[in-house]
Amino acid sequence: MTSDPPTGELPLIDARGHRGFVERLILGPTERIDQNSRWHQRVPGPQTPGMVSTITLLFGLWVAMSPFLWHESGTTFWSIARWNEILVGLAIAALGFARLARPLRLLTASTLGGLFGGWLLLSPFLFDYGLGTGTTPATINDILVGLTVIAVTVLGHSDTREALTTT
Repeated sequence: MTSDPPTGELPLIDARGHRGFVERLILGPTERIDQNSRWHQRVPGPQTPGMVSTITLLFGLWVAMSPFLWHESGTTFWSIARWNEILVGLAIAALGFARLARPLRLLTASTLGGLFGGWLLLSPFLFDYGLGTGTTPATINDILVGLTVIAVTVLGHSDTREALTTT
């Protein structure tokens, strides 16, 4: 007979699928929780999937809005570089939102997030943003956000793989 792990702040189900204290009180010893509701229960410890999803969503929105903040005079506002930032930012935000909807089931969203982060990291060099007064902040922004999105999606990817193999 295996014993349930300590519940800490009384989560309903832990990462390995063991029933928590509150769940045992509500359901009793013979009832079982169905698989669909199990995916929506709290798990103990750091909430990596939610953190990754939120950071991805917020940084995607930030990148989509950033072309409206930095604009060098004398250049076309609707250049390909600006469209790139808007579209990639919206794509990253959409992936963050998708991960919020199904945090443990979208391994593909983590992979795509990493690819979009890599594209964002390389795009200042591919589209030759330049180093003018208006473009330097955009270049630095894209590089830093690209690195951040890659880092959090790698974290989310590994956490999702671990969660899927243990449940």
